[in-house]
Amino acid sequence: MRPLGQPAGKGESVLIQGTGGVSISGLQIAKASGMEVIITSSSDAKLAQAKSLGADHTINYRTHPTWSEEVTKITQGHGVSNIFENGGALTLRQSFDAIAFGRLINCIGHLSGKEDGGSDRTNTNVLALRRNVTLKGIVNGPRGRFEEMLGWYEEKGIRPVVDRVFGFEEAKEGLEYLFKGAFWEGCGEG
Repeated sequence: MRPLGQPAGKGESVLIQGTGGVSISGLQIAKASGMEVIITSSSDAKLAQAKSLGADHTINYRTHPTWSEEVTKITQGHGVSNIFENGGALTLRQSFDAIAFGRLINCIGHLSGKEDGGSDRTNTNVLALRRNVTLKGIVNGPRGRFEEMLGWYEEKGIRPVVDRVFGFEEAKEGLEYLFKGAFWEGCGEG
């Protein structure tokens, strides 16, 4: 969640958007690093599952559409140290409102789309300058870094959360299950 050589950890906080597979992995990584975790979802049941995995605070964004205000309350007005931004254009503006001054927004996806609607378009440059924020894209790194990460997972005891397993011949059913918004899913056996 941080640039190489700048590990995140104890005393830092992170906002993780959603409760899908990528977000739950982010939750596990953040907790193993000693971070305080705030996680959002549209489902109270999924938020309860995230809490059981270690989330410190949960926000239902249907109940609290201006979830950045809830983040500000939780952090006593400071904002979070890091954001795991996978919502995209429709959540980015609130991410800029929820981040602490001079901190890091990690862009991992754009589930809400690549453009916000209406005449009030997100001007990323202005939003970043307002809080001196670093906006960083996350992509897969080189094999050596991946192997290092797997070793760290092993050391910290991080294991994938598997809700249901599908055999190869059930791939279509597995994808349908995935697209229904399951908490986490596994595909394949072995």
